[in-house]
Amino acid sequence: MTLQFEFYSHTTYFLQRIQVIAELTNTSIKIDVKFPFIYVSFDENIEEFTKALDEHLYNSLFFKQVQVSDEFPSLSHIEYIPSSISLCPNCIKEMLDPSSRRYYYPFTSCNSCGCQSSFVVHYPFMRSNTLMNFFKPCSKCQEELKSNPFRKNYPLITCIECNIPLKLTDKKGSKVLFANEKEDYKQIFDIAANAIKNGKSVRIKTFRGYKRFYLEKDIQSFVLINRLNDTFLILPMEKRTLFSIERPHLYLTSNSGEIVEAVGVWDGFTTLLMASLNEDYCYFDEKEEADIFIDFELPIEFYKAPKYFINKQYSFFRPESESLFPKYCDSSKTALLDSFLMYNGIIDKVEHFDNVETDSIIVFKEEPIEHSHIRVQDLSRAAFESVLKEHTIIEPTVGVYFSSKVKFFYKKQVTKEVFEFGKIIFEPKRKVVEQFQKKYPKRWAAFEEERDFLLKAARVIGFDRDFEAFNRFSLEFGGKGGVSIDCRVVENGFDYSSFYASIMSFVLAEADSKLLAYSIFESLGDFLSSQAVSILRESKAKYIVLCGAYIANSAFFSRFVRNAPMTKVNIEYPIDKENALLGV
Repeated sequence: MTLQFEFYSHTTYFLQRIQVIAELTNTSIKIDVKFPFIYVSFDENIEEFTKALDEHLYNSLFFKQVQVSDEFPSLSHIEYIPSSISLCPNCIKEMLDPSSRRYYYPFTSCNSCGCQSSFVVHYPFMRSNTLMNFFKPCSKCQEELKSNPFRKNYPLITCIECNIPLKLTDKKGSKVLFANEKEDYKQIFDIAANAIKNGKSVRIKTFRGYKRFYLEKDIQSFVLINRLNDTFLILPMEKRTLFSIERPHLYLTSNSGEIVEAVGVWDGFTTLLMASLNEDYCYFDEKEEADIFIDFELPIEFYKAPKYFINKQYSFFRPESESLFPKYCDSSKTALLDSFLMYNGIIDKVEHFDNVETDSIIVFKEEPIEHSHIRVQDLSRAAFESVLKEHTIIEPTVGVYFSSKVKFFYKKQVTKEVFEFGKIIFEPKRKVVEQFQKKYPKRWAAFEEERDFLLKAARVIGFDRDFEAFNRFSLEFGGKGGVSIDCRVVENGFDYSSFYASIMSFVLAEADSKLLAYSIFESLGDFLSSQAVSILRESKAKYIVLCGAYIANSAFFSRFVRNAPMTKVNIEYPIDKENALLGV
């Protein structure tokens, strides 16, 4: 019998989970991977193995369906790479079981779950190349390495008996408690939870960075969800996403109509904090000041949380979704983008590659490296190419890149840039602009200082924060449609003067700022889609590719795909930045 799993990611944790379940049931299997399919063949323990799959195979955003296949896999072993995901139900159960030697031990994980990448010093992934090299497994862990399918040969195996110590300190830096024994770990999280219940804040070193937790929301708060209640109006797809093994950040609507950015518990620290707190949810941010601190000495590598966007049948990852990595890629090229490197078919943090030997290297901006052959590539073009590769598109295609720069591409055999917004040119000698300057001098000063074309629009309506905050602000508009902002082309460029003047006229008319924020995105969605469809028709292209950080807005995206239903977006890579590594 052969099962075909449809799995849209070049990671291996899901694959390894299947292998673990086979060992758990003493089932001999053969595996093949022909992306996006995993083929698993077995002739014994059919009922037991399939039942175990139902019980132990976790929910992943990349897993679509499983069905019987006629394929005949030939491989019995797959080379695995470390994961950057949340904990599986088995590990969570261990941490909450008083009889377990991992009771309230936040470093619990197994072969197919957890933030393993944070411990890697360099490849290959084995204990001697990780931070766990400094901790010798106890006798019980050594036995597990041989007998427990979930931790067989697991490089990061550890428990309270061979532990990584925790320390709890107060704001003065005084040591309150040092956890090195079983009962100490629970006490640390109980103290932290009681402090939060009493209105204090607790800053914890988690596997996604330092986070500060508390109960009273402020303007910069994210929501940490332990279990759902009627506070949030959540759809089935949003629920599945929130508690997937990838644990992405997700925009949710509260019952009061407020838009919040939420995430489910993502590691041992957040799981145990919420277990002691026993609340449905709490709030967190990244501020440094707190009343209590929980820390540990290991210099782990942080991976930022994935950020997910859902719009009807479309879904994709927003930029800076670092914990989607490491992953394999079908490329022999070497490319560097900020802290990430593509080398020998793997994309991961630069520090995890011990020795890099390459004839040439591709970069996307001026990087502080020395090499005899460096090729600088345009990030927007590579982002466009990444979508083509993910969908294996070979037909003529139009591309739209929407971020701090806006560009249009066309590819038949080679990729050509056909249009871009160009340099921001604004003509202030208009009556409406003069009126705006006099009535809103502070906004005008902020407008002149801002260089990002979209955030300049935000400054006009009085919004002084970054894109993500502006994005979320626009989503709080509760109407069915916005007003029409003037978007047009002039002399082969975007008419910035008409665009900003149009917004200023609505501000002078005292239009609601949330309405205007929504309208800016909606109008740009109409404009960019109309331009893309025009190029598509003239060139007889088949698809439109949409990428860039700013496409993750519901008002913009809904309008764009309504006008251009042939649109394709990234599947497993973020829509900007990291996807460029695939697109080189």
